[in-house]
Amino acid sequence: MTARALAAVAITAMAARAAAEPMAVVVRDGGDARLAVTRLRGQLADLAVALTIAPGPIEPALEAQLAMASQLAATRGARVVVWFVARGGGLAVAIATPADHRLFVREIPPADPSAVAEAAAIAARGALRAIADGGRIGVEVPDRELPPPAVLGAPSPEPARVGEPARGVSVTLAIGWQVALEGGADAGAHAVAQRTTVASGPWGVLLALSWGPALAHAAAPGGEPVRIDLSRSSAAVGVDRVFGSRFGELALAAAAGVVVYRRMTTTTPSDLSATPAATTAALVAGPELRWQWRPGGAAIGIAVAAGLDVVLGAPDLAVARGAEVVSIGAVRTLQPRFMATVFADLR
Repeated sequence: MTARALAAVAITAMAARAAAEPMAVVVRDGGDARLAVTRLRGQLADLAVALTIAPGPIEPALEAQLAMASQLAATRGARVVVWFVARGGGLAVAIATPADHRLFVREIPPADPSAVAEAAAIAARGALRAIADGGRIGVEVPDRELPPPAVLGAPSPEPARVGEPARGVSVTLAIGWQVALEGGADAGAHAVAQRTTVASGPWGVLLALSWGPALAHAAAPGGEPVRIDLSRSSAAVGVDRVFGSRFGELALAAAAGVVVYRRMTTTTPSDLSATPAATTAALVAGPELRWQWRPGGAAIGIAVAAGLDVVLGAPDLAVARGAEVVSIGAVRTLQPRFMATVFADLR
């Protein structure tokens, strides 16, 4: 066999091997375009692509985005790096091939979140298919804008987990309804709940407020009806930590503050007189577990939470006949609490 024939066989074998091996692609998930990432998975299901998801916030500057793309391509052995940037209800699709120093960007205009995500995924699929077929896409990026790849095996900053908010200070406002099972009011202590969270990355500081209407506690000591109306309001400050989740976001919070009970006796037996209304304050602290969801990565979402309030100095509900004091109910020290809210992120 001649040298020319051997070379032809080698080239053919190398081409066949390259065609057989799937193209390695890294998709960055910054948490604010999760629906587009999900749709892209589906769009690439029939292509010869080895897909890897890299969770973590997307850098605000293009130069930093390109640097991270170069690092991911080197450390993960990828040919292509894809990421999405949210822009006022739309998305920018960015695809880099660091080895070729090229960048492709496609703007998806604002529309329904589902339509935007689908359009972004289709645009990315088309570009990836062209690259897999041997084409070149986008524009050449000067070397000065694309730092050299990181050394293989070198440590890199730990990326944030999926669903964590991007770095920088953000403010989240939430309002909703909560109920505490505290043994005072017959139907539980209901209240309007409001929360303000100032966060940097996954960590935040929260201010939680609630105002409760007066609700009835009815009893019949000795067979005679007594009704006490009791309201529960509170104010607390604490810390909040958001964790990534495949389905929405999970958060742990711990807070401490004061809970205020307002008592008014409205019905008494004939031989008793109602005492003046009174206000009692107690200390409260406890943990909370929260799940929150932003449809399509939007800035507005819903959240549900469950917590346990430890109330120190909770009041008793009692009636007195002379020297005898008869308890008709007690506010518990341990109070399970549940809450549902609508929230909005302000950046």
